[in-house]
Amino acid sequence: MIPPFPRHCLAVLVGLLCWLLPLALPTAAMACVPGLDWGMQRSHLEDRLGVSLTEAGDRTLEAHGLTIGELPVTRLRLQLSDGGLQQLAYELEPDAMTEVLAGLRSRYGAPVSTTVETEGQPMQQVWVWNTGTDCITAVRAGDEAFLLSYRPSRLNPALL
Repeated sequence: MIPPFPRHCLAVLVGLLCWLLPLALPTAAMACVPGLDWGMQRSHLEDRLGVSLTEAGDRTLEAHGLTIGELPVTRLRLQLSDGGLQQLAYELEPDAMTEVLAGLRSRYGAPVSTTVETEGQPMQQVWVWNTGTDCITAVRAGDEAFLLSYRPSRLNPALL
């Protein structure tokens, strides 16, 4: 007969399993942008976005005429590799900045933010969120367009 397992050891074992289980389960590689997944190929991106993508450089595609909710997107740039979608960046009008930042803060909490000053360049404000799946970066450079970039996160904050 096997002796009974001490209660405190059982509690530690269950706690350890609860902590390890989310790390061991496979997760979908979904980008923050609804309907898109990291690694998607061009044809799937065009189908999901409902627009034709144009070449904008080496492995860079571009789309126009899109919206985020009711906010018009000046330009969407998508960076692809052999493995498909690797990064995307929205260019928005500067007046959309406050609403977008408020929405991201509401959804993901307070960002890491900084101001970057480079001689001869306009001051840049940068906000960063790490969702565990994505790294979201928002940039405002002077009176230029407001940029919102998504890429897969290289570090899950739960591991820190």
